[in-house]
Amino acid sequence: MSLSYFERRDPIEREVFMNLREMFLSEADDEHIKSLQSFSFAMIKPDAFARGLAPEIVERLRENFIIGAIKLTEMDAQMIDELYMFVKQRYRDSWWIMPKVFSQAPVVAIMLVSESGESCPKLRELVGPTTPEAGKPGNLRYDMKGANRALNIIHASDDPASAIREALVFFEMDEVLDAMLSEEDASFDPDELVPEEPVNLSRWKSFNSIKSEALEFLESGKSRLQEALDREAEIVAKDLPLDDERLALMEVEAEISFLSSKILSDLNSELVRIARMPASLSKGKLAERMEDSIIALKIIELLSDELKLSKERDFDRILLSAISMGLINSEWEEVLLHSTWAVMPQMIGDLRRVNKPLLSVETETL
Repeated sequence: MSLSYFERRDPIEREVFMNLREMFLSEADDEHIKSLQSFSFAMIKPDAFARGLAPEIVERLRENFIIGAIKLTEMDAQMIDELYMFVKQRYRDSWWIMPKVFSQAPVVAIMLVSESGESCPKLRELVGPTTPEAGKPGNLRYDMKGANRALNIIHASDDPASAIREALVFFEMDEVLDAMLSEEDASFDPDELVPEEPVNLSRWKSFNSIKSEALEFLESGKSRLQEALDREAEIVAKDLPLDDERLALMEVEAEISFLSSKILSDLNSELVRIARMPASLSKGKLAERMEDSIIALKIIELLSDELKLSKERDFDRILLSAISMGLINSEWEEVLLHSTWAVMPQMIGDLRRVNKPLLSVETETL
């Protein structure tokens, strides 16, 4: 049974895992083969490290596994492609977001050993679905409120053979073999897992802050939007569990999306009216101010409506404009916005599969 973990149906995967099997068998003994089912691999992602969550995650893992080895390291593009070798093919259109995410902070690679039962299913259950909000209490990604499908706290291997392949991105084979037979936790310095300045990557708190700043670029229609954003701020300040937070936000996000869309429509109509007035070069200054208002309204609308965000094709330009306007105040805020847009179509699919509601004024399906 143990060596069957290396079997694959896909021809490309089969070649990779057959080569891995031969490499493993050339150095492993019977004890390593017997211990395969007890072996798994996890990696604390840059967002979790930057938020200062790594020590808590390690403690959660230690409650269920032996820490066979642990390493803090930076990841370059080649390592990212090696780790996610087969996943990359499925998400090629949005894969550009991965180097952007992983360039922000280091990761923590961890080899794990389970003393009871199969390790990988146990780890996958603890970690939860790829989209944190599709999970449930008890899942690491859910409990720690991962911001989106890319900023989702932790990576976990699917099976022992995958665990070996992924661990070899960070460790040598002799280190992997030693970790597989671990009977006690590896030693490490917890202080190394703490960033100098933890960042706040709460999706809705960050979005509320950005939308509130965007409101300052509007010259009309601000009062009702301000009231709605104030209600949104009250909700996110409670730091509710993900399901409770989504339920509490549903009505106000729909209202913000509707109001910003209405003001945006009126503003575009006014822009057309001014453009069609008698020729005058002085209209240029007014148009510049109105363009800033349009970008601000698009940011408010899209950050309040998951369906609209998933359908937006011009978000790269909108994001660059928002940066130039000073609406984005840190690199992590840029990454948060860009990654949420990049993975939103997949997030919507994940949420629908578990019958969780979408935050949108729209009702049609993708």
